[in-house]
Amino acid sequence: MIQAVSPVDCLRRRFEAHRCGDYAAIYGSFHPQAPFLLHFPDLATYETFAREQLSSIQMLSWRCTMDRSLDAGQVECIQIVEFEHEGMISCIIELALLIDVGQGWRYHSAQKLNAQDLSVSAELVDFSHFDEAADRVRF
Repeated sequence: MIQAVSPVDCLRRRFEAHRCGDYAAIYGSFHPQAPFLLHFPDLATYETFAREQLSSIQMLSWRCTMDRSLDAGQVECIQIVEFEHEGMISCIIELALLIDVGQGWRYHSAQKLNAQDLSVSAELVDFSHFDEAADRVRF
């Protein structure tokens, strides 16, 4: 399980775990009330999915560009993730919600934007882009 000392540390460790194929570490980084866990209630189910669907994705780069504190123990971070899948390089910008559970920070959910759909470069995306997005679904 990832013992993240800060929200950014949690995101960085998740990226590295994905890069190394450590799906147990990714699964362990989720907050106990993460909506994601409704679809994958146990590690074995997630590992099967990850091996089938995620193992062909090569993580290229990660960076956190901004963060903001919400309620006590809750932070939102904007992260940019570049990855390669089937010869295509893509960029996702994510507004991740992280929550401190007392033994470290956990990933709760995120709203995602595709960099190709934006009128600004990924590095210029700020919280207003997420607030104004037509599709504000959090996963």
